[in-house]
Amino acid sequence: MTAKWNEGLDENSSAYRFAADTSKTIRVVAGPGTGKSFALRRRVARLLEQGQDPKRILAVTFTRTAAQDLKKEIHEIGVDGADKVSARTLHSLCFSILHRESIIQNTGRYPRPLLDFEITPMLYDLDYSYGNINEKRKRLRAFESAWARLQSEDPGYPKDDIDRKFEKELKTWLITHKAMLFGEMIIETYHYLKDNPMCPEISEFDHVLVDEYQDLNKAEQAVIDLLASESFIAIIGDDDQSIYSFKYANPEGIREFPNTHPNCDGVDFDQCRRCPKQVVTMASRLISNNKNRTLGELYPFENNQNGNIHIIQWDTLEDEIEGVSKIIQNELFEKNVCPEDILILAPVRKIGLRIRDELVKRGVSAKSYFRDSALSNDILKNNFELFSLLANPDDMVSLRYLLGCGNPNYKKTSYKRLLDYSIQQEISIRETLERCIEGKIRIPNITTLINTYKSIKERIERLKEKCINCLDDFIEELAPSNEESDDFKNILLDAIEETGDINDIGFEDWIKGIYNYTVEKVSYPDSTDSSDHVRIMSLHSSKGLSAKYVVVMSAIDDLMPRIENGSDSKKQIEEQRRLFYVAITRCKGSKDNYPGTLIISSFISLSGSDALNFGISNSVPYQNKQVRSSRFIREFEDTAPISKRGKTLIKQIQ
Repeated sequence: MTAKWNEGLDENSSAYRFAADTSKTIRVVAGPGTGKSFALRRRVARLLEQGQDPKRILAVTFTRTAAQDLKKEIHEIGVDGADKVSARTLHSLCFSILHRESIIQNTGRYPRPLLDFEITPMLYDLDYSYGNINEKRKRLRAFESAWARLQSEDPGYPKDDIDRKFEKELKTWLITHKAMLFGEMIIETYHYLKDNPMCPEISEFDHVLVDEYQDLNKAEQAVIDLLASESFIAIIGDDDQSIYSFKYANPEGIREFPNTHPNCDGVDFDQCRRCPKQVVTMASRLISNNKNRTLGELYPFENNQNGNIHIIQWDTLEDEIEGVSKIIQNELFEKNVCPEDILILAPVRKIGLRIRDELVKRGVSAKSYFRDSALSNDILKNNFELFSLLANPDDMVSLRYLLGCGNPNYKKTSYKRLLDYSIQQEISIRETLERCIEGKIRIPNITTLINTYKSIKERIERLKEKCINCLDDFIEELAPSNEESDDFKNILLDAIEETGDINDIGFEDWIKGIYNYTVEKVSYPDSTDSSDHVRIMSLHSSKGLSAKYVVVMSAIDDLMPRIENGSDSKKQIEEQRRLFYVAITRCKGSKDNYPGTLIISSFISLSGSDALNFGISNSVPYQNKQVRSSRFIREFEDTAPISKRGKTLIKQIQ
């Protein structure tokens, strides 16, 4: 018999209060490791047990990995209908809304997202009067910021004539190439829902549950409000864990939620069950230095162990990489933990890759997960675009990229001739090029583009043959066997497994299924599972993960906090403090099993070339840079152990 939603729940607990709450609007503020996922499952179980149609329950979260985890957890509830609950990211939901044929016809926009590297040829195609490529990129970021913050909706929002012209030309390019910027997907959905209050999407769900609300930007939060305007809504988050200002996250949304949503009920989760007790007290002391917080103190779970906490320092970065690798190697040799139990967090990718290489050299299975690693070089980018055209021959963005890649300005002059002719004749660029090859039309000065297109066609045909005849050859063609291709190759392998047998669904549907899965993974590269290897990633990527053994590498003041010039330094320091708070609370322990280990490591000397590569100011190429441990370590005050030399820890564990 299936357990009841409230079985074993203490009626005085935060989990019970949230699961049982029948208010139309609820705000949950939940600190790290406080059991919000458990409580959310119990709430969904109650709704299902009480007869709620599962198809009318929507659970939204910030990342695809979190959405997959949430979906899995909901399915494991054991209540009939749990597998029919919709759990997804907001971008995925907006993509599916905008992809509906009626909405495409209504808006004239196609929700084909541009990847970062695909933006460059677009910027070259825009008029030179907007400045050089960097100035255009800066102007584009300003528009994306305005969309994310809904500033562009303000009638008084200032726009000069150049801004208006730039925005018009930008949208014309995107419409012509049937594409969208990621930020546009949200703002276009917002406009559709706002301008059509009777549209079916607004009344599609009875209950909307939103996790990690603090990570959403203002436009995303506005879309949630529109989607939930006729339903019950529960938002869950923690402004202490808001770490995505570079994505224009709006932590004020969760702080002000009771004021912007009348009759809002509130539940706080402030007891951390995940982390060792000392980690909780350190984290709570650290984050108390931020102002305008919602939650207050974070309390440890008394039945947890204190944990093994070490704050260590080395002479140089090289010493740190070698020393930390030696510590981990010894830990694995002693069988205290397995590789999948270890999480290493590095402030920059280059440090992460170097410790990965050192671990691998020592025979330790290790893998890096950094945001730019899936398509890390031009070969992989080109192969991805060929794959895109194999799945969708009329993908104009991919074709534009391949026609111009390798040229300093992406052949913008000859491409403009080709594009202008295609628009005038109301035919696609692909069709124009085909007619040129057949000799039916002649456009001056585009011979290079025609020859490039012939080469593209030949490569796509070879790719298709390999795909049909031998999948191994197909994968090798797209992701050649080398270290830089590993992430992309793994994505392709996962996509093939997910899509099924080509003979069952036919080539066209199969290749589109593979591509759709791949493009989502490449577009939103999230943290991965923990099978059989040490995971190495950025502090940002660790959000939502936990591990028995956590190492925070290179915690020096020039990298933690990293302060960008020209921005509000106080705000930056507060966000960097939140990032450090998130990092150390990835460490998990328990009453009876492994107590949990947290190592915070730093060094005092860095080569000038490394300092320059890491973006540290006032660095000289051939002069060592003297650095110090992060100021955040001092903010632990008396809750943390005394810092010691890294070599001292090595001696202790040997």
